[in-house]
Amino acid sequence: MLGLESGLSGGYVNEWNPVDLGNKLIHWYKFNTGITTVTASGVAGQISQWADQKGSNNLAPAVTNDKDKMPKIGTDNSVHFNAATDSLLFGTRLTLGTFAIYGRFKSGDFSDRFLQQTDQSEFIKFQTTTQFRIQPGGGRHDMAISGDAGLANNTKFTAGFERDGDGDILVSANGLASETSANTATSNTVDFQEVGPEQSNLYVYEFIICQDNLSAAERTLVNAYLDKI
Repeated sequence: MLGLESGLSGGYVNEWNPVDLGNKLIHWYKFNTGITTVTASGVAGQISQWADQKGSNNLAPAVTNDKDKMPKIGTDNSVHFNAATDSLLFGTRLTLGTFAIYGRFKSGDFSDRFLQQTDQSEFIKFQTTTQFRIQPGGGRHDMAISGDAGLANNTKFTAGFERDGDGDILVSANGLASETSANTATSNTVDFQEVGPEQSNLYVYEFIICQDNLSAAERTLVNAYLDKI
């Protein structure tokens, strides 16, 4: 059955989850899991850590005593980046040649950088409801999103960014993929240091990071899994 493992455990069929991607999966930031909150600037619910459920690359803000530099727990248990100075830093910088990065999100205005280097030279961005933007070392790519994806402000969506072994990039929204871009050599790696900078209304529910692109079957399973969040 699509979306389920074929094996049985204790007589029950186990639901598919990102661990089933095997060695491709290197980091997993799971919805409503591994999140530590503190009171900062007199306000409760500020996030001091989002623990990696696959590796050990935990996310944390640069400081834990200033609510204006920390995302907070949203009313729907999302990680809510609600100020322009909010961010979460990877414990170890990401450097990827081939990759697949998928997640579940909501945006207030679709002008949101999701991942970036702190000097802003490389990034992944939800530019508009009809365009996602990715800038690895080889230059910026503006990727068209079909209007059939139905992206809208303050509405959950599933998004993906991939680069294959030939360097071709594609993005997807709600299961609809863009055309692949012109080749960008994988030697021009993507390097990311932080999540969620420079926007005021981005909600992140869950995301995964793989060190390879996905097969068509894996892409279907990942999208179905994230769509349930």
